Amino acid sequence: MVEQMPHTRRWLPWAGMAVAPFVAFMLLREGVLSDSSFAAPTFHFFIVSLTSLVACFMAGLLVIAAGQLRDARVVFLSLAFLGIAGIFAVHGLTTPNQLFEGANPWVGFSARLSLLVGSVFFALSTLDRSRLLQRIVVRRQAFVTTCFLIGLAAYATIAFTDSASGGIAGAEPPAIAGVTVPVSAAGGSEYGGSEYGGSEYGSRADALPSASGTSQPAVAPAERFAFLQSDKLSWVTTIISLFLFCVMTVHYGRLYLRFPTPLLLSIALSSAFLMQAQLSMSFATNWRVSWWEYHVLMLASFVVVFVGLAMEYKQSGTLHGVVAGLLVRDTIDQLQRGYTDVIVALVNAVEAKDVYTRGHTQRVTELAIQVGEQLRLQNDRLGILAQAAMLHDIGKIGVPDAILNKPGALTDAEFDIIKEHPVRGHDIIKEVRSLQPALGGIRHHHERLDGAGYPDNLAGDAIPLDARIIAVADVFDALTSARSYRQAWTVSRALEAIRREAGHGFDPVCVNALERVMSRSDRMVGSIESDRAANSAAQSTNELHPSMAVQTIAD
Repeated sequence: MVEQMPHTRRWLPWAGMAVAPFVAFMLLREGVLSDSSFAAPTFHFFIVSLTSLVACFMAGLLVIAAGQLRDARVVFLSLAFLGIAGIFAVHGLTTPNQLFEGANPWVGFSARLSLLVGSVFFALSTLDRSRLLQRIVVRRQAFVTTCFLIGLAAYATIAFTDSASGGIAGAEPPAIAGVTVPVSAAGGSEYGGSEYGGSEYGSRADALPSASGTSQPAVAPAERFAFLQSDKLSWVTTIISLFLFCVMTVHYGRLYLRFPTPLLLSIALSSAFLMQAQLSMSFATNWRVSWWEYHVLMLASFVVVFVGLAMEYKQSGTLHGVVAGLLVRDTIDQLQRGYTDVIVALVNAVEAKDVYTRGHTQRVTELAIQVGEQLRLQNDRLGILAQAAMLHDIGKIGVPDAILNKPGALTDAEFDIIKEHPVRGHDIIKEVRSLQPALGGIRHHHERLDGAGYPDNLAGDAIPLDARIIAVADVFDALTSARSYRQAWTVSRALEAIRREAGHGFDPVCVNALERVMSRSDRMVGSIESDRAANSAAQSTNELHPSMAVQTIAD
């Protein structure tokens, strides 16, 4: 069904996993669990570095995909990972008493800034595929990415230069009136933690644990960077990041409920982890277990996305196919938000009549959008195409169940009844003013280029482009799906049958676009293994209505 939600047993465990870190954090903060101190700057240095490397690897993959797909949303995703990787690396490299002696304002500020930058670009990746973003971002993709990398390099240079002014690790740091603080006292305040109201490890006027575990005097902060420890700045960055990560979690969580794929699940979990990492960073006390939780969550968020990406790559075989599938599902979700409940209910009612075609409407819509994108249709045209594809079979609501579910070939009289559904669909939708542009695709998706189709025997370019696109998507999904009277065809056999009809039944341009889509799609997986079984069933299938075998199967 169009709005079919996954069963509770499918998403409930993942929802529990998503909120488990927050529950653990609250138990630690309230003293139910022991929030003991664990001061380990060296361990901090390595876990942050590992997290940055994983994020950098993910950014590299998405930069490659962005160059292939030329979509602003992929560019924003790549910049999100690049930003987190680069700035969080500064957070790790400025760990006190590792590469640089004493405390500094950059370690705490970089942690907050990495999440802020990441949340902004992640949120931008959820925006609609607008012409403005395509024109500004995609056409200048190399320039935008280069400027972003230069900005990261400049930030790192300033942070490292300022941190080095306090002395390199191993040198004797200057003392401030002999002030020292025991390791057990190092850390931030109980309210807000040191991340929230200043440097992650206190200001430079506080003593910090060295790599050997002994306390050392720190260096006074440079006045020109004192604003980095401002409480107001901490509040602003935290609130913005939490809000944007919440938006991202809701967006991808909703997408997963509609399209339950490993990648969408991993992104939804990752955004939930990053949101809770921000909470832990802002409200925990230095070196406590609750404070370490945000470092673990940062690493887990990127590992989860990598696992989801790997699982879908195993299915699709190409990075392009994985990311393209994510974008198409996002596009479909955005386009479908304007549908009325009545229309959705009608589509669901049609598919409920035939157990063999459940999900057919959604798959045809998704495939039609992909073909439309291959044909470089603009976003407004894709919206009309999506509406027509979603409603193309609405007229079947008046077809008797006995005909729809007949386990065998239809009689000529039964087939005549089936052939009435485009006109019935047109009549149902024509009174809905907002859906007027979709009428051509609904009424004419069974026309043929040679004029032998129905209901109006249109030929050639007289058939609306939306109808020509829906025709190839509709027939392809019908051929590759099991029906009451036959087994599913393989992808290769279905494409071969459609290719034979190019120029006669189908628009060759649309057929070529379909082939390009399928060459990068996970629907190719398993086609070789199922060739023999499908070929054995194909002989009897071709005997159904030999005059119009391919289009009849679609009905």
